[in-house]
Order: sequence, then C-alpha cells, then structure tokens
Amino acid sequence: MNKKSSRKRLIIVILVVFVCVAGGFVGVRALGQRQASALLDSLETAVVERGPLLSYIEADGVVRSEQSAVLVWEIAGDVSEVLVEVGDQVARGQVLASLDQTSLPSFVILSQADLVSAQRDLDDLLNSQMQQAQAQKAVEDAKEALEDALNPQMTQGQAQASIANAQRDLERAQRHYDILMAPASASSLEQISANILLTEKAIADLEEDLADTEKKVNQAVLHPFESRISYKQLYTNLQVQLAGAQGRRDDLLARYNELLAPPDPVDIAVAEAALAAAQAQLADALRQWERIKDGPSQAEIAVLEANLADAQREWERLKDGPTPEDIVSAEARLTAAQALLNMSQITAPFDGVITLVSIQPGDQVNPGTVSFRLDDLSRLLVDLQVSEIDVNNVALGQDIVLTSDAVLAKEYHGRVVEISPVGIETQGVVSFEVTVELLDADSAIRPGMTAAVDIEIGRVEGALLVPNQAIRSLEGQRVVYRYGDSAAPGGLAAPNEGGPESPLGGLLETLGGGAPSDMILPIPITIGVSSDDYSEVVGGDLMEGDEVLLNPIPELLN
Repeated sequence: MNKKSSRKRLIIVILVVFVCVAGGFVGVRALGQRQASALLDSLETAVVERGPLLSYIEADGVVRSEQSAVLVWEIAGDVSEVLVEVGDQVARGQVLASLDQTSLPSFVILSQADLVSAQRDLDDLLNSQMQQAQAQKAVEDAKEALEDALNPQMTQGQAQASIANAQRDLERAQRHYDILMAPASASSLEQISANILLTEKAIADLEEDLADTEKKVNQAVLHPFESRISYKQLYTNLQVQLAGAQGRRDDLLARYNELLAPPDPVDIAVAEAALAAAQAQLADALRQWERIKDGPSQAEIAVLEANLADAQREWERLKDGPTPEDIVSAEARLTAAQALLNMSQITAPFDGVITLVSIQPGDQVNPGTVSFRLDDLSRLLVDLQVSEIDVNNVALGQDIVLTSDAVLAKEYHGRVVEISPVGIETQGVVSFEVTVELLDADSAIRPGMTAAVDIEIGRVEGALLVPNQAIRSLEGQRVVYRYGDSAAPGGLAAPNEGGPESPLGGLLETLGGGAPSDMILPIPITIGVSSDDYSEVVGGDLMEGDEVLLNPIPELLN
C-alpha cells in the first residue's frame, strides 16, 4: 500500500513537472518568434541601381572681388570736394576726392613749379638744339681763349686800345663837366644877343612882306601881268619862313637864358656820374694791361687747356643728341614732381565700384586716413582651404557648385582658376589654398559672404551604385549584405546558409521557428569613385537589382 502510494505520488510529480516544462517551452518559443519577427521588420534595404556618379570635395570659403583696395591719403590737408558716392562705377585714374590747395604742405605746393620746370627741361632735351649749340660755342670760346693766351700780342694790343678809348672817354666826360660848371663868357652872350636882334629884324621884314602879299591876294582886280595863284604861293612861302624865323628866335632866347641861369643839379649829377664811370673804365683798362703785358703764366695756360678739354668732352657727349641717361634723369624729375602733386588727390587705381566712402568736404585728414574702398565686382572669386589629402584630386578648370546661406535655394557655378603650390600648416593640419571663379554671379552674391563649395573631382556615367550606408568591413574586405532567397557565389556565409547551422537559421531554430526563404549574405565588393552618398562598384558579385541592407543588425549576423 505504501509502495503503490509512493509510485503514484512520483508519477503525479513527474506529470506536474512535464506540464510546467512544456508550458515554459511554448512560452519561450512564442517570445523568440516575436523577437525574431521584430528584428526582421526593422531591417532597411536599398536596391542596387545604375546611374551617373559625381564625386565632390567639400570646402568652405568667403566670396571676394578680384581686386579690392582701401584708399588712404598720403598727406595732410582739408578735403575740398568728394566726387563719388557708394555704388558709383569708376574708371582707372578717375579723381575721387581732392584737398584744398591752400591747406597743402609747402613742398606739395612748390611741386607745381617743379613740374613745370621739369617738363620744360625734358622738352628742351628732346626737341631743342640749344644744348648742342651751347656746347659747340663753349668749345670755340675755349679755343680762342687758349689761342689768345698763347699769342699775347693781340690781347696786349686790345688792352692798349682799351686804355686809349678809356682815356678819350674820360677827356670827353671831363670837358663836358667843365663846360657845365664854367660860367658863360661875355662874348658868348654878346654873340647870342646879336643873333637875336638879327632874327627879330628878319621876322619884322617877313611880317611886312606877308601883309603886302595878303593885300595882293585879296585885291579884287589885278594887272594883266599879275597872277593871283602866284601871290597865294608866295603868301604860303612867307608864312613858312616866318614860322622858321620865330623858332630860331625862341631857341636863341632859350639859349641866352640858359647861359645866364646856374647849371641844373640833375645835369651836374649826370656829368659827375659819367666822369666817374670814365675814370673807373680807365683804371680797369690799366689793370688789365698790367696783368697781360708780360704774357700769361703757365698756370693760366694750364687752366685754359683744362677748360678746352672739358668743353670738348661735353660737346662729344651732346653732339649726337641727348643720351638715354639724360632723358631718364629728366623723366625721373618730372615723375617725382607729378607724384608730389598727385598727393593732393585720390584717384581710382583700377576700374571698379565704390563700396565705402568715409570722408566729406571740410574734413581734416592726415596721412593714412581711410577715405574709400574700391572693389572690382566684374569677377568674383572664392578662396578655399583644401586638405593635402584631397588637393591632388583638384585641377585647374574643374567645375564647382557654390551655395550660400545668404542666398537661399540657389546654386552658382564656377571653375578652379588657381591652386597654391605651397601648403599652409595650421594646428598640425596642412591645407592648400584653391581659388575658384564664379561664372554666373549676380547681384545677390556679394563679397564677404560665406559660401559652401563642392569641387567635382570625378564623374562616372552608368556606374553600379551602392549606398555608402550599406558598406561594411568584414575580415579586411569591403562587403555589403545582400537580402536574397539563395546563397550567391562568392558569399562569405557559413555552410548551409539559412539552414539550422547558419547564424539566422540557428537563431530561428533555437527560437522554435524554421529557416526563412530570404537569406542575408555578405557580398565582397571593390569600390571605385565615391561621393557623399554613393560609391561605384567596380568588382564583386553584386548585381543591378540586388537588395542590400542599410542597417545589418549584429544579432542577425552573429
């Protein structure tokens, strides 16, 4: 009875344990199936397709104008006029502002005179024959001076003649002075008085004859042998004679009064000055004679010979016209004077647009005062920093695509125009400056804006494209995980892929499910050109239309 009861209790316990184990197994199996289903549902896939592939290098930069200049004053002064405003288009050499001439430093004001003088000198040098003529005349004068020194007879004769002339002039001046200072003689006064009386007698006779002739002219009836025309001619002649006699009388009276009057102080001063000049001329002639009467000294001859040699050298230098050195020197003086004068103005150094005006008329400025900014907006450039890893993939003429946060939803295009041959190291990173030119810039894109630039470094048409997100590394080999219904040749899956011994099959078997018909297989590939999103497949067993996993889950692969 006891044995039967014990066996019965054992059977009941075994049955209870079996029921518990069976229930747990069913629960675990259901949970595993739900987990496997959730993992499979979370997989993301993409279809391998063919299409064009563009490869870019991305870089950031700042838009700038091809030329930009900040214009400052070189001298101090007061601004007299400002001729441009912001936004004005100006041409090279155009005057933008000028200073009041009266406020300029003295050396700038004087440069106007220097400019005129330098221009005249240059014109004379290029167009005038005066220098050659003067040089030739200097040679002739030096020759004559040397010949005269070597043959003193002529010079000595000229000196003696100078003495004689000076003595004669002195005697004449002395005689004139003596006459002026001596009183008039009685005989001179008597002679002049007699001449005055005779002249007055002649005047009276002419007046009487003139009256008689006038009566004849006015007589109503004349004798047949008389002619009215003859009387008229005689009357005219008598008038002329009377006027001449009256003039002589007046001169004699003036001379008589002059002899009676004391000499004029001015005449005395003039006579004294002439006398002193004659005396000095004689003294100089005598000194000249004393100097040359014994002939020239050896030192004087040596000086004359040196003068002749200098004159001949100058003539040789100038006889064929100005030398290039003379022209360069004259042009340099002209340029220097013009440069000083130009300091009173600011001119545009190139064609462009005024982008800054910071002065106005009446302002006082000093050297270095910023007044304008000028930019050439006809050609916009962007300077980029490209790493040493990518720079060898960049070439002149490559196309670029530019976008800017300041200009929304618009792309600009351009090309690479310059690549720096030397890299710049910044915090251990070496980069190279690459300059690109915008080809379709408009008014919306402006210098100073930041820009994102894509440089095209590769283009493949009809490439087999796989998303970069799907590429993995397995045992040193690039692979993608294909999602398909059978093992593909070259796959890296374990034997009996998808069966109980494969990773996914074993998982599903363990969880109580069967192996699925779709399989997850690693496919080795070789990559060609890559972009940010896609890579070109140039080798491997991946085919167009294959479905690859974008997020292969480790639990499904291990």
